[in-house]
Amino acid sequence: GRVTVDESAQERYIYHLLSSLQTSLTGLNIVVDCANGAASRVAPKTYVRAGAHVTAIHATPSGLNINENCGSTHMESLIEKVKEVGADLGIAHDGDADRCLAVDSEGNLIDGDFIMAILAKHLKVSTVVGTVMSNLGFVKAMEENGIKVEKTAVGDRYVLEKMLEADLTLGGEQSGHVIYRKFANTGDGLLTALTLLQEVK
Repeated sequence: GRVTVDESAQERYIYHLLSSLQTSLTGLNIVVDCANGAASRVAPKTYVRAGAHVTAIHATPSGLNINENCGSTHMESLIEKVKEVGADLGIAHDGDADRCLAVDSEGNLIDGDFIMAILAKHLKVSTVVGTVMSNLGFVKAMEENGIKVEKTAVGDRYVLEKMLEADLTLGGEQSGHVIYRKFANTGDGLLTALTLLQEVK
């Protein structure tokens, strides 16, 4: 068989991501760990075009080094780099870039529950979808802000099913799979990161 490459796909994808922003990220200093995977070419370019100052690590995929001691499953090098360069925060993707975890300027882990809590408040949703693994602190924080939490079985497919069934905007998992249905029907780590970065800004 033959494979043809649509050279415009990357640019169209970046344009779609940037269309989700209402404000420039100018002034934010971030580190992004691309996990030597799908985010390697697109993530640094997208965050720079959004206005951020970007330091990219693990962005040289060889076809064999994907997720190798890097990315959202190995946060150590991201934490180290954030502290080294004095970044405002760090973003970690996984190999296929559908996940996003973060660390703050001091290197503290910001997992999917934290990210969903921040986004739920920012987006002013009435209900957010989590899973049975969602932290009780997340549930309580949402209740304190008048936001209901619907729980599903573990797995982003179950989260999406519940979101579609109830026509909800935001849902996800502690692992960093977050679905923001206004712009995507699947977990998209870059979209999650941009929405988080905008709120930080």
